[in-house]
Amino acid sequence: MHHERLQKFVVIDYTKEMVILAAVQKDDKEEIAGMGQYFVDENTHTAEVAFVVRDDYQKQGIGAELLSYLTYLAKRKGLHGFTASVLMDNKPMLQLFEKMGFVIEQTPEANVYELKMSFREK
Repeated sequence: MHHERLQKFVVIDYTKEMVILAAVQKDDKEEIAGMGQYFVDENTHTAEVAFVVRDDYQKQGIGAELLSYLTYLAKRKGLHGFTASVLMDNKPMLQLFEKMGFVIEQTPEANVYELKMSFREK
């Protein structure tokens, strides 16, 4: 892969996006258990959020921790909320968004919910 093209994958502009990793200690080394990211929409002051947790680490709170920290970072940046596309049959993801206490608007499209999630003021 050419150096210029590779740079798009390894150089992150943190004013426009955020990427975090969840690492766990396994024996004498760390393993990546999940990743979360958001991409800022400067017009709406929101961000599209996405995250993934390895199958063997699911249902251990890693997704909740990733989303919680991304929310913290987004609020510090002055964002108003997140958007996300979630498959309708992905109940655990939908429940996690609800559990986080966002004000959620869902729009069904094909087999996907388009979510607009506003942060609650504290």
